[in-house]
Amino acid sequence: MPAPVPIERRPRRNVKNFGALYMAFTLLSLHWAVVLYINSSFLKQFVPDSAIGVLYTASSAVTIFAFLFISRVLKRVGNYPLTLFLTFLEMGALIGMAYAESLRVAIPLFMLHQAVTPLLLFNLDVYMERMIGRSEKETGGKRGLSLAVMSFAGAIAPLAAGQLVSDGDGANFSVVYFASAFLLVPFLYIIVRYFQNFSDPRYHEIKILGTIRSFWVKRNIRNVFLTNFLLQFFFAWMVIYTPLYLNTVIGFTWSEIGIILFVALMAYVFFEYPIGLVADRYTGEKEMMFFGVLLIMLSTAALSFVHEPFLGIWMFLLFLTRTGASFVETTTESYFFKHTKGTDANIISFFRITRPLSYVVGALLGSLTLLYLPFSYIFLVLALLLSPAIVFVLFLKDTK
Repeated sequence: MPAPVPIERRPRRNVKNFGALYMAFTLLSLHWAVVLYINSSFLKQFVPDSAIGVLYTASSAVTIFAFLFISRVLKRVGNYPLTLFLTFLEMGALIGMAYAESLRVAIPLFMLHQAVTPLLLFNLDVYMERMIGRSEKETGGKRGLSLAVMSFAGAIAPLAAGQLVSDGDGANFSVVYFASAFLLVPFLYIIVRYFQNFSDPRYHEIKILGTIRSFWVKRNIRNVFLTNFLLQFFFAWMVIYTPLYLNTVIGFTWSEIGIILFVALMAYVFFEYPIGLVADRYTGEKEMMFFGVLLIMLSTAALSFVHEPFLGIWMFLLFLTRTGASFVETTTESYFFKHTKGTDANIISFFRITRPLSYVVGALLGSLTLLYLPFSYIFLVLALLLSPAIVFVLFLKDTK
């Protein structure tokens, strides 16, 4: 989830239509996830494997730059007009990618798509913060439900994408990009229908240097931040390289890849909510966070030693990687927000920016790995790079 701009909550006149907001989250997540796992293979049509990570790095750098200045734009135009503009921009980028046949066209449109969608998720985040208002006791439930619907959308989208991509004379991604653009039509309707009278809060700019100093001197905040960064690093590598590896090296068809990813991503749907309850009521976060990191490392490393297209084995191992990730994701979120409060808005915003930041670092390191090692080693390297998370978790003070 992209970083929310710190806002000062004031008495609001906005209508609380959380149903419409959840539907907007679902549609936007579907639109994003349906192309998420095919983007790297789309790029492979124009650049070598080793250059794909560089493109992700550049796109994420653009995203971070946009987040640093987005509050200035919000002050000038407001969240609703910005949402409309970004939606039309994203639709144009996706339709352009569907028709792209040259490097000069495909790459700029891909970078635009990568930068715009996190900003749209951010726009929805602003709507939710404003609708919740001063009722902070609703925050956990409302945000928990939004994460749940986004996780489910993220699970079914690769399954749909796998059926849409043609495996006949070669993969044809055009239909998938058209489908992604089409999902923005009902999303746009919901925004116009329910949010055109949105009353903007007072936006405050993020002070990056002061925020870095603040979290660095707080040991628990620093360690959970670094753990979350490595988790996002894991997500970046898996999104970019897993479908590419399964298709070009192992030899799975796109429909088979869709099934594998659907099974793997259902781990989030099954485990994240129960893990949060257990952390609150029984064990705290530290033990489950440590278990999750260990499970991610072991199951990810195991991927490097499977070279045959056995559907069941790949579903099982990738399900284990996402099970570990669900433990880490839920417990880092829970731990972090138990150690922050409303006045720590800058620290919270910096915590949310770990996702695009992880793509900058992770994609670049992935490209370097492919330059010097066989493709199959990328999972073993990833497992080793995640090992510092064990140290960060051990130094946390548990909440129980």
